[in-house]
Amino acid sequence: MLKAWGVLIAAYLLGSIPFALLVCRPFGVDPRRAGSGNPGATNVARLLGKKWGFLTLVLDLGKAVFPVWLAKNWLTGVPGYPWWVAGTGLAAFLGHLFPVYLRFRGGKGVASSAGVLLVVCPQALAASLPIFILAVALSGYVSVGSLVASLLAPVWVYLFSAERAYVAMSVVMAVLIWIKHRDNLKRLLRGEEKSWRKGKK
Repeated sequence: MLKAWGVLIAAYLLGSIPFALLVCRPFGVDPRRAGSGNPGATNVARLLGKKWGFLTLVLDLGKAVFPVWLAKNWLTGVPGYPWWVAGTGLAAFLGHLFPVYLRFRGGKGVASSAGVLLVVCPQALAASLPIFILAVALSGYVSVGSLVASLLAPVWVYLFSAERAYVAMSVVMAVLIWIKHRDNLKRLLRGEEKSWRKGKK
């Protein structure tokens, strides 16, 4: 059990690493004070370009993938194993949302949640990805893709996984992603959300 708690704590600390800030720092840019003000891959792409946004995305995915992969392979045999794996994924996700290094003011968790799903239920991520792309393409807003994909993710986890722990984890992540996107929702309703399409807000 001590080993399981160690993995859980390590997952949160790893998830707290603010890769968006680290990627932007050499350019003298703080994503918390520029663009959308969100320390995430989308804002980095908006501020520095797509390749730097992609790098941030990969790093944010990785900081969720590694601890969950470690939990799945290292905690086998621990009582309540699926719940410990789910807890590890949630800890990494919460680290990104509420990072200890940034006074608990972090990103919105979309990339980190994708990293968690990649390990615990890759079929759910495979189902969510085309929906995300289609929603962004049709609406022109990354936030719409994130909201739609996160809303449906628990459905895919329920259909593709028999583990109640993973379903519960995916529901919690979806709820928190929507809460973290509340400002985006307000801007969408006011028609003020920034779009990737040229010539459009």
